[in-house]
Amino acid sequence: MIYLILAIVISTSIVITFRLFSKYSINNTQAITANYLVAAILSFAIHPEAYSFAGLPGKNWFIFSCIIGATFILTFFLFALSAQKVGVAITSVTSKMSVVIPVSIGIFLYTEPLTVVKLIGIIVSLLAFYLIFKKKSNTKIDYRLIILPIFLFLGNGTNDSLTKHATTKLPGFGNDFMLFLGVVFTVSFIIGLIIWLVSWFRTKDNGLRISTRSILAGAWLGLLNFGSSYYFIVALGYFDSSVFFPIFNVSIVGLSALSGFFLFREKLLPVNWFGIFLAVCAIILVALGG
Repeated sequence: MIYLILAIVISTSIVITFRLFSKYSINNTQAITANYLVAAILSFAIHPEAYSFAGLPGKNWFIFSCIIGATFILTFFLFALSAQKVGVAITSVTSKMSVVIPVSIGIFLYTEPLTVVKLIGIIVSLLAFYLIFKKKSNTKIDYRLIILPIFLFLGNGTNDSLTKHATTKLPGFGNDFMLFLGVVFTVSFIIGLIIWLVSWFRTKDNGLRISTRSILAGAWLGLLNFGSSYYFIVALGYFDSSVFFPIFNVSIVGLSALSGFFLFREKLLPVNWFGIFLAVCAIILVALGG
């Protein structure tokens, strides 16, 4: 149980950390890039078996890990911007609701059974999505902000789908999960470094120069990112998937919503809270329907 609690708390802390970046003038690009370097080093260091870096490209999951690494960092940027611009509660909910994407792909591509409960969960998730973003009738909607959690939803769902395929459908994956994560984090780090360097050389903006504060914040984020992935894997080994995923996702949604309200005074309408409630129900239904 302690591993499950750690996975939930650390995963929620990632959203809160992103929310604090804007308050303390942390450079997102530098922090996220440094985060992936720290996470990659930890992933390779903790792998329990001997391995060779030269042999990694020969792994049948290597191409998938590179693709996921590219989408991973783009999703993380969306995660940071959404938490800062839209709020912790909505960002966390849309992120965790993305579970319906790999479930839907499993139904259509892998011919996994579509139960009535699972179908209801998918439909409820769409309704929850609408209610979460609903504003007062006289309030002007800024679609530039709404698109952040929507793209986050799609990006997270894509990552989860690719990861699920690589870890469950490819033969010989075995105990390579830490190596898999190491490659994912390394690719993300390289892309982040390229983005930062290109931005700096194009603009010569002093604000893009290395900030010690941003690098340290990134190192902290890297510890959280790795810890979230590590304890997620360990905790999953102690629970059935049908029990683990509902508890994990719903707990993060609830804890993030409470954190947004009490720590950052995020104001949500009653209809938005009802949307969050429906999102929790949808996550449970989709998991139980499997």
